Amino acid sequence: MDSRQPLLTLLVGLVLVAQGADEIEPTTPARIVLLRHAEKPADERDIHLSAQGQERAQALVGYFAARLGIDTNHPPAALFATKPTRGAPSVRSRETLQPIADRLQVPIRQPVKAADFGNLARHLLEHPDYRGRTVVVCWAHDEMGDFARALGAKPKPKNWKKDVFDTVWVITYRHGKPDFQSHPQQLLPGDTGR
Repeated sequence: MDSRQPLLTLLVGLVLVAQGADEIEPTTPARIVLLRHAEKPADERDIHLSAQGQERAQALVGYFAARLGIDTNHPPAALFATKPTRGAPSVRSRETLQPIADRLQVPIRQPVKAADFGNLARHLLEHPDYRGRTVVVCWAHDEMGDFARALGAKPKPKNWKKDVFDTVWVITYRHGKPDFQSHPQQLLPGDTGR
């Protein structure tokens, strides 16, 4: 037996492992898209989107397809919105996602209220149905910064400003390591994408 055989076997094994490194089964979603619900009416008691908010929700369908590659050929694994409660009855998160849900035929899930984002973050990072796929989450702005941090966003984002409706946050996971990006929507007149 050739004394170089064990070394050759080891080298071939290392090459095969290196070549297949990108083919390892993902343990996290490929990316999580976070956005705030669209514009709300001036009357704080109104639980629905304003007319401008409804316009933004419709425009998001094209934005998701053109800028994020989320379309009928590449639907998200899931769409999540905040669960309305007696103390926070808003349905704006659901209404923001409804046009994209209708277009892609993906149901909107509302398992937890806004303050329970930590439970949803754990679910998204651990559930096998989302591994290697895109998940879209529409949430209330008060929890967005903490939600992104619970998802491991790096660099850690600041809190979402209460007057901002025209931004999308994308956390991309490469080999389980999160990369955070903030993207302007630039969909409606006056959008700044701060």
